[in-house]
Amino acid sequence: MISFLQKILLTLFILLPASPALRAAGQRGVGQDALLARRVPPARYQKTENDLLVVFLDVGQGNAVLIVSPEGKTLLYDAGGTPEWMGSSWDPGARVIVPYLDELEINELDYMLMSHSHSDHIGGMPAILNNFKVKTFLDPGFDPDSGLYADLLNLVRARGSDYMVIREGDGHKIDLGKSVKVEIFSPPADFYFRGTNSDSNNNSVLMKVICGDVSFLLTGDLEERGELYAARKYRSQLASNILQVGHHGSATSSSKPFLEQVLPEVALIPVGDRNTFGHPRAEALNRIESVGAEIYRTDYDGHVLVYTDGKTFVVETER
Repeated sequence: MISFLQKILLTLFILLPASPALRAAGQRGVGQDALLARRVPPARYQKTENDLLVVFLDVGQGNAVLIVSPEGKTLLYDAGGTPEWMGSSWDPGARVIVPYLDELEINELDYMLMSHSHSDHIGGMPAILNNFKVKTFLDPGFDPDSGLYADLLNLVRARGSDYMVIREGDGHKIDLGKSVKVEIFSPPADFYFRGTNSDSNNNSVLMKVICGDVSFLLTGDLEERGELYAARKYRSQLASNILQVGHHGSATSSSKPFLEQVLPEVALIPVGDRNTFGHPRAEALNRIESVGAEIYRTDYDGHVLVYTDGKTFVVETER
């Protein structure tokens, strides 16, 4: 029989609101349960040469993600930069990414992928192309008449890189070795988003990187229109342990329907210190926290490194 005290405790458990993490756990459906309890503290994680390494680089108000597979295959997703209208000469490609690749003794890149053509995502790419062999360059094929993008494509051709368009269903175009799988959810295979708040942002390459039971979702500057397309079509297939937060944590990204399908344990915001855009916005932070994700920010944490053996993962920060 249940005692009077047990009845009181049971009633309190039912009536009291759950924590965000518990609420998020309760929202996970079939196929998402595997994302729970995968993270371990640094002291308990034993790094090996068979790990997948994903580095969210601190490139200021921009985005750059380096992937190094257990087989030694490499992919750079975006390369930072500064908005063209700011007129800044600071080059995160030359100042941050080239030295970092040198430090890791990476001599060439198998892939460099442009999520979309905004300068804070591709401004650092010329320095990469001029200092390293890039075997294959990929982009979504959406050209918003950007002079910087046109110049970049000319350099890609001049440097002898293969060029491929990558859209929904094109994950097979990226080979990071037998232990890593890539899925591409957007931009759509048969149309581009047009007439949105930002067509370039909404046509960002939405890419999932899977290593065993651990997965990463990279979004570029994807905004609500693109997020809702993916959330409605792919639902729990978007579920990922680690999320690169779209558009630096702007109010127009990280929509609730999207986050409720991804349900990340860790959310990484690539953002510049004291940026003029007010990123990340409070409303976006609140939505991310509501699904139980722990937030990291490159302006606070510097480079954020994630190692995984496919069963567990660990997060380390530069600062």
